[in-house]
Amino acid sequence: MSSLNEHINSLLSCNKCPDMQGKPVHGCIPKSKIISIGQAPGVHEERLGRPFAYTAGKTLFQWFSTIDVSEEEYRKKVNMAAVCRCFPGKAKSGDRKPNKSEVENCRPWLEFEVRFHKPGLIIPIGKLAIAQLLETEKFKLEEITGSLQSKKWFGVNFDWIALPHPSGLNVWNHSPIGKSRIKESLELIRNHPVWKSSFPNS
Repeated sequence: MSSLNEHINSLLSCNKCPDMQGKPVHGCIPKSKIISIGQAPGVHEERLGRPFAYTAGKTLFQWFSTIDVSEEEYRKKVNMAAVCRCFPGKAKSGDRKPNKSEVENCRPWLEFEVRFHKPGLIIPIGKLAIAQLLETEKFKLEEITGSLQSKKWFGVNFDWIALPHPSGLNVWNHSPIGKSRIKESLELIRNHPVWKSSFPNS
């Protein structure tokens, strides 16, 4: 536990990236066999100090409510990580996408959490998070979502099931294929043994 506390304290004091704004945000919990990975906190998440705390979070937790898991339950049992832990600032449309150096600067936080928890299931949320697991940005959401993948990463073997980013700007989520793939991913998550062990009523 002390190593996790040290990790959180170090994360919260990080200021490596000059273009990031505000304070780092974490969703670490003491014990979990499930890790979700978002892109980066938004301005409201930075203000409130927790991941997916605003409109995208409402959509995300509405998705999980369809498999009978509430936001409160999710936050208690899923270690909520992110590719980057600080608010990147605004772009012309939505939040700025973190650049490669920012992603690399933040990677040790993610590596620690994967090694610490040794998850059996990881849920990457959005294309930037999915790209970390695929190790490429050349993919289509419809080819990755709605399927079960396996990977060894940071010395840990796990399954992963992707979800798109729940941002209101993500029009793919509202397309017929998007709706279908989201539903398929959620059913795969619901039926995964690690999820069922963590959420027996799901």
